[in-house]
Amino acid sequence: MDDAALTRFLDAAFAFACQRRVAELVDVDRLLAALDTAAEPSRVARLVARLGAPARARVLERLRASSLPLGVWLPDPVRDAILAMLAQPAPIPRALVDKVVADEHVRDSARAMLQEALSSFIHKAFSVTPGGRGLRGVIGLGARAAGGLFGGIGGEIQRHLEERVRDFVDGGVTMLQQRVAQKLTSEDTARLLGKRRRAIFRDLLSQPESQVARFVRKTPWDALEAMVPAIVAHNLARAELRAALRDEVAAVVAELSAQTVGELLDELGLRAHAAEAVRTHGLPLARAFVGSPEFAALMRGGEGQ
Repeated sequence: MDDAALTRFLDAAFAFACQRRVAELVDVDRLLAALDTAAEPSRVARLVARLGAPARARVLERLRASSLPLGVWLPDPVRDAILAMLAQPAPIPRALVDKVVADEHVRDSARAMLQEALSSFIHKAFSVTPGGRGLRGVIGLGARAAGGLFGGIGGEIQRHLEERVRDFVDGGVTMLQQRVAQKLTSEDTARLLGKRRRAIFRDLLSQPESQVARFVRKTPWDALEAMVPAIVAHNLARAELRAALRDEVAAVVAELSAQTVGELLDELGLRAHAAEAVRTHGLPLARAFVGSPEFAALMRGGEGQ
């Protein structure tokens, strides 16, 4: 079989493959079984070490050496469209606001701050000068009236006020939570968040690519990549994920099988590229195969029959 015969053979094989549908080439159950085999932790670890880690290192090295802004990744119309979308009002979901504002930790923190502020105010008001003259100035009473009144019972009033602080704080915290919730869910806040999102994104696009490398330079890549094999094995063993994965692969295969392989290649504009690749790479392989001992043994077996 010379090169011309091998080329005709490859062309015929490619034409035959183009008439097939994806479902004839892909068996979902076998594909999942192959995935289980390939995803064995030691194999995944070798794959990450051999391909993933070196690729990550090369990408980060290129980014570190780059002075181009991140905006070069987006064409101007796409950039402008994203900016316009981000500038739209961004209302915070009321359920989320209620959950955060009503959180017991938030309430305790607000209560502690209010109580501390009021207690400090009362304490300072009574302790600035003897006889309560500090409080006198705060309340604005006449000098003599205030001095005579608080000179005798200032301590008792202070104690009484401090006892009432707790009740006042509880009511104040509730009012504060309501005001915070109203502010967070207001239209003004939604508009401000939209403008802020837009400004952040615009600033991000102006940052050099090298900034990305600086952002992630302290990431513990070795530790994270060591976790990948266990994460993959764990999730592939989950029954609900396997069922969802199988359903999704089956749905994709069914959709692609509505057309032949050739029609899919035509839709992507790849038929000519694929045919050229088969000739370019397939011919040396076919030539090597027909000259191999395995092919010779196959031919002898055929002659024997």
